[in-house]
Amino acid sequence: MKVLHQSSRAKAFTLLEVIIVLAITALVLGAVYSLAQGTLVLADDVRRAERRDARIQAFTTFCEHLLAELPAAAVLNLTTTEEHGQYLTRLELEHVRSPFDETPDCRVALFTQGQPGGGMRLMLTCQDASVVLFEDLAQCEWRVLQPGTQQWAPFWSDGGTHPKLMKLMMAQAGGEASERVFWIVQTVR
Repeated sequence: MKVLHQSSRAKAFTLLEVIIVLAITALVLGAVYSLAQGTLVLADDVRRAERRDARIQAFTTFCEHLLAELPAAAVLNLTTTEEHGQYLTRLELEHVRSPFDETPDCRVALFTQGQPGGGMRLMLTCQDASVVLFEDLAQCEWRVLQPGTQQWAPFWSDGGTHPKLMKLMMAQAGGEASERVFWIVQTVR
């Protein structure tokens, strides 16, 4: 009878063995959950970066279109001011086509506004319409190439001529800074 008792005991799991198996299972499940969570966070970061890059590319295309063929009568003014440690720029174009509906002889302004708590937003106005283009900028500065000095300057107010090149330095919060240079071609009509 004693032999029978020993063989049935050998086939059963002890409480310690069950606890060890449960602990190993919990560790494996925790690792799988952590890996899955990290993958989801990475996917969200990639999507956010793609959206940010697409917005910047669309804005670059818009600026290329706006500056590529300025009418001969167009007036370009660029001013830069410093407020609370931020450089805020205002680019005004007068006697140009509306970016909204191609109406001729409009006044278009691209300008930055400081936001409470830091950062800035980029605004576009045309006639009475106003649109927020970016809300989360760390930097947005326009510069023009001065013909006499061949230096980039943060201002332009020569109503009779247009600069040949403009540079936009832009960085979104948490993103890399980028520079884009635009040729300005004055069209004769």
